[in-house]
Amino acid sequence: MVDRKDDVLAASGITASINYLVYTGEAPVFNQAQSAAEKMRMQGKREPREMPIRNARLLSNDFSLDVEGFAFAGQATRVTDFNDDAQLESVYTPEIEALIAAKAGASEAVVFDHTRRSTELAHREKYASRDPVPAPHSDYTDASAVQRMRDKFGADADERLKGRFAIVNAWRSMTGIIEQWPLTVCDARTIDDSTLHATRREAPLRAEPSFEYNRPSSTRHATYDGNHRWFYFPRMTRDEVLLFKNYDTLTDGTARYALHSAFEDPEMPDNPAPRETIETRAFVFYD
Repeated sequence: MVDRKDDVLAASGITASINYLVYTGEAPVFNQAQSAAEKMRMQGKREPREMPIRNARLLSNDFSLDVEGFAFAGQATRVTDFNDDAQLESVYTPEIEALIAAKAGASEAVVFDHTRRSTELAHREKYASRDPVPAPHSDYTDASAVQRMRDKFGADADERLKGRFAIVNAWRSMTGIIEQWPLTVCDARTIDDSTLHATRREAPLRAEPSFEYNRPSSTRHATYDGNHRWFYFPRMTRDEVLLFKNYDTLTDGTARYALHSAFEDPEMPDNPAPRETIETRAFVFYD
């Protein structure tokens, strides 16, 4: 007998709501949460649109960070507890740096941030993790990418900035199968830059363990575009990684970013397991 999980994995895709920005001419401001119980407040109007999201598991896994802007890989990890900062530093960082460099065809990947997310309030209170973000966006503008380079490398940033660099996110489950609020990514070749709008994220209002969220920044959020082609990998496990590009200095047609967004899965099982994920951001350098 085929169960519901098998049905989801075998389906060619789903239709789900993507929470697009309605641009008014003013840069929306994101106010960070004051407590774990509070979600990040997104100023500005949103326009949910029903969009087809393709099941990428049924397609040939030749996705590329430089073409579609995202890639998918299996990776068993020696980490036993992703909530343990010591394991993130000593075990996970070198593991994920090696995977990112390999998938990007790069000479070096340097991790600068680990951000935990959870749908469970108890987890957010205990570990200062964050809630999922249901809004299509890319994490950096030209200015904020350069600023983050300076934040990470200090006086050495000027030399690093002379060559090509990219910023890649690696996203995975910290526990079991992802049963709610999965991540969808948009094929970079279908993104029209004129539909992307700079937003401002304010500084945190509480103790923040994430290097990225411990400072203000600017990002790009998308207004609706019917040409967007969205993909997801349903029921991701702890030993699978979705990688997507958030920035690239190249402007020659190479993918610069793949929009990404959490979304409410219409095929979510009854009483789904909490979504506990970790996203890692890394600078990627090329010889």
